[in-house]
Amino acid sequence: MAGLGRFLTRRASVQARTITEFAVIDGVAVDGSGESGSRYRGGMSIPGAWRCAVLLSDLLGGVPWHAYRERAGLPVQRVVPTPSLLEQPAPPDVRMTTFSSWALDLIWHGNAIGVVAARDRSGWPTAALPVPANMVGVRRVTANSWSPLPVGAIEYAVGELRLGVHDVIHIKGPCEPGALRGMGVLEAHLSGTLALSRELGRQAASLSRHGVPTGVLRSTNPEATEEDLKAAKAGWLAAQRDRTVAALNATTEFEPLAWNPEQLQLVESRKFALHELALIFGLPLSFLGAEASSKTYRNSEHEGIDLLKFSLGGHLARFEQTLTQHFPRGTRITADLDRLLRADTLSRFQAYALGRTGGWLTLDEIREREDLPPLPEPPDPEPPVPPAPSSPEEGTDDDQ
Repeated sequence: MAGLGRFLTRRASVQARTITEFAVIDGVAVDGSGESGSRYRGGMSIPGAWRCAVLLSDLLGGVPWHAYRERAGLPVQRVVPTPSLLEQPAPPDVRMTTFSSWALDLIWHGNAIGVVAARDRSGWPTAALPVPANMVGVRRVTANSWSPLPVGAIEYAVGELRLGVHDVIHIKGPCEPGALRGMGVLEAHLSGTLALSRELGRQAASLSRHGVPTGVLRSTNPEATEEDLKAAKAGWLAAQRDRTVAALNATTEFEPLAWNPEQLQLVESRKFALHELALIFGLPLSFLGAEASSKTYRNSEHEGIDLLKFSLGGHLARFEQTLTQHFPRGTRITADLDRLLRADTLSRFQAYALGRTGGWLTLDEIREREDLPPLPEPPDPEPPVPPAPSSPEEGTDDDQ
């Protein structure tokens, strides 16, 4: 914790800017204004995109993480207690906050960045400070560029800081071979699906407020003065605000310039936008409400499994393999998906019965999976009382 405090103090006056010769990990503005500070807030204003991003990031943020130590000739052992880098990487924030924010950056920008802020006595990270991807530059050091790192090394720039790969946890999304940065939803779909979805929302809001799309009041009267045109416009707007019928004379007509909800099917267009958002984020359509077909419990259960396998699986693998590199050799980091894949009570108990019958689950292991303490050890049975020895005075008929 002291290391994290020193890092925060050292970094208090640093300004995040695009550094010359560095490729900014994310410099895309969602609104096309060129201001990278807005990041993905514009994209999150789209309801479907918000649902997709929050669903995936919350799932990843809620997953417990475990470290396992592998040694030659010995069984794999879980590291207990869980390392602080996995349990609470950036105190005082809880694990959910840190990992879900990393997941959001990974989804939108294609990169998630954490700067190592504290280490243990052996030099391995124990805390990491999440940094927005658009505040980080990355490059490969060349012979013609000054850097404290050797030629060929990857260098990260956070404000005035220059850091190597051992000081930065960089979860990289889909990318070209050899690329230093990943590619996210903003870069791939900003000018396409996201822009279309925002425009559809704007048009729907305009229709909701005014009742008609944007248009032009056209007068065919050559003698109409500017005051007559302004009066006609004011009357038209007042009628729309009051939700009353507008009266137009024979020389005035309304020509819509925006989409007509009946002719261009605005509702169907918004459904299609939801379909594209589901494809972009890799989610089943039913999770966005784009499908109204009836579903059985079994279908819902399998959709949940598919969500983890095909939607969240790639993100989890990137986190697992990246975090593993920041632990000693022979330590493997794994996401615990048991709780997310947890079946209903009857299915679990049937599986436990099969495990007990097959001999690959003990009673204490079953109780541990159900968050129950082990059963107390049974008391040692009392030793049997030996029979009393016969008296020497007692004899038998044979002795007589």
